[in-house]
Amino acid sequence: MVDHKTFPEKMPDQPGPSLDSWSLWVSLDKQETVSRGWPSINWEVAEIAQQTDREDAVAIWLMLHRDERMAYRFNLSSEAPRLFVICEDLTAELRLPRKLTLAQDVAADYMDAGQPVLSIPMPAPIKVWLEAFMAHHGEVEDPRAGKRRLRTQSAAKS
Repeated sequence: MVDHKTFPEKMPDQPGPSLDSWSLWVSLDKQETVSRGWPSINWEVAEIAQQTDREDAVAIWLMLHRDERMAYRFNLSSEAPRLFVICEDLTAELRLPRKLTLAQDVAADYMDAGQPVLSIPMPAPIKVWLEAFMAHHGEVEDPRAGKRRLRTQSAAKS
């Protein structure tokens, strides 16, 4: 399990994130269990860090995109904001992390396509970084909100 309290704010020998990208190392752990006599393999995120000693860690850029700001705000305003790790199963015994996202709809698209997606609570430094991105680029209003407001107003007049 990831120890989210030890996620580094900034490592002295590693550059910090830019406004829209952050290079991170991601490691997964495989948990083999037996349920009702059948073997089962479950995967979880073991570590996300700016540097690591784990040999199985994969370097991945966490990229933020202006056109996903509405999804980022939805994630940030949820009760438990999440960081999503999109994976690839190379074999039945080997799963590798391939992409990081903070947009739930992007993660859902990968899941709909049959790719495994893991998630963890969003580490505090990533949440602060995402808020700075949102403050820099501004909020995006839901284009459907105006239509709902107009429909509600016209229904009230009738």
